[in-house]
Amino acid sequence: MILTEPTPNPHALKFIGKEKLVGEGSVWYDIDLAVNSTDFIKKIFRVAGVRFALLQDNYVTITKYHQWDWNEIKNKIKQVMDNDSMYVENGETDQYCTDEICCAVRKIIKEEIRPAVQMDGGDVKFLRFDNGIVEMQMHGSCWGCPNHEATLGAVYNKLASRIPEVKQVKII
Repeated sequence: MILTEPTPNPHALKFIGKEKLVGEGSVWYDIDLAVNSTDFIKKIFRVAGVRFALLQDNYVTITKYHQWDWNEIKNKIKQVMDNDSMYVENGETDQYCTDEICCAVRKIIKEEIRPAVQMDGGDVKFLRFDNGIVEMQMHGSCWGCPNHEATLGAVYNKLASRIPEVKQVKII
């Protein structure tokens, strides 16, 4: 049985399965990436209205196009997850850094911010720290979320309060 869980983004839902999909990290798809992917992902994107898919642990966060209703999509995605499976040993993880400040920023994002965002069906990946600017990517339920700016502000506040060298947080 596939369970669904709401996210802060009304256009994204978590579909929670019984089996692990990703060993470590996460895997994000849009239609262009899905074309050359597994049958499982292709079937997910054949469901009309699916815009993005983020696989983590034992769930898939689906972000739909705004004009589609969840009642038209939800059962079709559950059916794909019930009938097909996929496993990725290592998904994409954030990039590493070498200097002390960069590593401190990365550690806070990885250990504190990322798990909180993942609970809501999203994902945050640290890209780099340069001249006071933290660059990150946001996927899953974060994409198009009405709370996007609030999340970005909270990330900045957490980082800047502990690392004074942080002057700005940018989403790439």
